[in-house]
Amino acid sequence: MFLREIPKSKVANIDIVDKEKLSKREKYLQKIREQLGARFRIEYLGQLRQQSIKNYENKPVKVGEIVLLDGSNKKRTHWNLARVLKLIPGRDGNARLVLVKTQNYEFLRSVQRLYRLEIENPVVKDKDNVISLATSSGRVVKPLKLFGNVIIQN
Repeated sequence: MFLREIPKSKVANIDIVDKEKLSKREKYLQKIREQLGARFRIEYLGQLRQQSIKNYENKPVKVGEIVLLDGSNKKRTHWNLARVLKLIPGRDGNARLVLVKTQNYEFLRSVQRLYRLEIENPVVKDKDNVISLATSSGRVVKPLKLFGNVIIQN
């Protein structure tokens, strides 16, 4: 009668269970992030580069356009964004060099080392003509400022 063992409760330690679930979830989310980043680099940036090369003659770069700067010693995901300030033509009259402005610097870059983004954002030069946007709840959305200009978002 006294030699019987007292049965243990069947309730698992909640702290251990939660820790295991959270660790598995974190590993899963990290794996998804890595897969999404790899897919972005391979699919989108690869296609963007090919499209830019294919459309080089068809659609020349315009002043005010936002482009990716080719960084030969960087991964494509770390390439800088820049805005085209000025086109400099070559002897044949086609634009060969451009003056671009990044977040901190302005410099000359060959047109062949620029990759146009597939979307074109309307840029407003002065802050007086900015269209105010509101959410469905009525909250006013602040306009996005990029390289000193205001970008209108739809």
